[in-house]
Amino acid sequence: MVAFLLNARSTPVTISAREVHRLDSHRLQLLLVAQKQWMIDGVQFGVTDMSPSFREGLTRLGLDENHFDEEPVQ
Repeated sequence: MVAFLLNARSTPVTISAREVHRLDSHRLQLLLVAQKQWMIDGVQFGVTDMSPSFREGLTRLGLDENHFDEEPVQ
């Protein structure tokens, strides 16, 4: 995912979480940093097709399960 995000910098990105069976803190940190950087750059960044286990992982790691559903605050 790191290589993809580095190559996609400054372009709109949508990441599907459909196949995520367990969200770990490392991957969540990558998504949060990318979300923030894309917001700073003014470029669309989204996570779609979130599986129930992805949403459970968000909650387990301290975020609202709808975190990526919400519009980012600038």
